[in-house]
Amino acid sequence: GVRVASSKGEGLECHLPGNVLYAWHPHGFVSYVPSHLMGKDALSGQPHGTEWFGTCIPLLFKVPFLGEIFTVTNARPVDTKTVNSILSKGRGISVQPGGVKEQAATRHDQEQAFFPARLGFIRLAIKYGIPLMPVYFFGENQLFKRVDGFEWFTSAVQKATGMTMPVATAKWGIPMAGVTPLATDIHVRWGRPVHAGPADSNPSEERVQEVFARYVAELQRVWDLHAKDCLPPEVVAKGLKIVLPQKKSEVPMSRL
Repeated sequence: GVRVASSKGEGLECHLPGNVLYAWHPHGFVSYVPSHLMGKDALSGQPHGTEWFGTCIPLLFKVPFLGEIFTVTNARPVDTKTVNSILSKGRGISVQPGGVKEQAATRHDQEQAFFPARLGFIRLAIKYGIPLMPVYFFGENQLFKRVDGFEWFTSAVQKATGMTMPVATAKWGIPMAGVTPLATDIHVRWGRPVHAGPADSNPSEERVQEVFARYVAELQRVWDLHAKDCLPPEVVAKGLKIVLPQKKSEVPMSRL
């Protein structure tokens, strides 16, 4: 099955009183690890002693049973009102910066990190003056195998339903089987905190870009340090593909 084989990193050794903004990578085909394996940590406030909430697109909370499961495991809709409510109460959140654009492009043979044009997760950290911490789930992308040639289908489903559904196969070659992933060891790596500085609800673009540059550098450091021990050699050889913000007209609207 799928298991968290290891969880380590400098971030676990940090004393971080108060709330933290965890940003996880990669999104994966269905974000299996954060939705199935991290709820207990969120509820218990691990690893830094403050309760935190995972986030995902609001549409998923309308799916029967799935929304209820997400709610009891500390997942919440990633909309501005909800996120601000959580952070204003001194609790932490986790977000996936690449969102549906990264999900649609997910591959089992290429690690990627997408970022939105507005950099809402950076602005949130600055607004509340809280640290960001990159968390990398090595193995998330290998839980399923992408089937090329069906990008048109993913696009059509997204336009019709708002759901992103990259075509992939799972255990026994079953297509689109989000609940039967390939047996994979997951290695969670917690990066060093990236401090956003004093709280500022209206930061300059220069400050946003400066914090973002430090965040990307830390994410890259975590990947470079651990990839060779946590991923197949052929995936490591391709490196981590960083997809930087594009023009807003080219990126799906961010709720942050």
